Amino acid sequence: MRFNKIKMTKEGKIQMEYEVENSKGGRDEFSFSCSEEPKPAFALALNDLAQDILSMCELPADYLQRIRVSGISLSYGGENETMGAILIGQMILHKSNIALNLNTPHKIEEFYGETGDESQLLDPNCVARIEVLISEAEDYVKGIRAQANLFEVKLKA
Repeated sequence: MRFNKIKMTKEGKIQMEYEVENSKGGRDEFSFSCSEEPKPAFALALNDLAQDILSMCELPADYLQRIRVSGISLSYGGENETMGAILIGQMILHKSNIALNLNTPHKIEEFYGETGDESQLLDPNCVARIEVLISEAEDYVKGIRAQANLFEVKLKA
């Protein structure tokens, strides 16, 4: 399973786009929007990326509490299908009744070739946080959510 988008709307709805390799060697694409609440770890993993939005958008450290992460767009490029990401969030403004939309620059996990500019790269700690979010998103797709596992069969004794 390879995610292209993971998002939580301000209403708490989960939206995802992902691909699954099919038997013909290609990829089937799936997308859905669901109002079922995720595990608390999902929201924590998403919000943990606020520090990365702060860093990539070069915002002052004291803005951290004003940032709400709403999603991530993922891409895969180059020979090695290197992961790239854009983090999406909003920042609460004190003198406005709506939030400021924030989209980070697109950054990649590693260089597509042998060289590149270090400023193109995702911080390794950010990559680790993205991997945690992807793991939580996989659980959500599998039906492991805030309530009991949707697909777990309970046997009577």
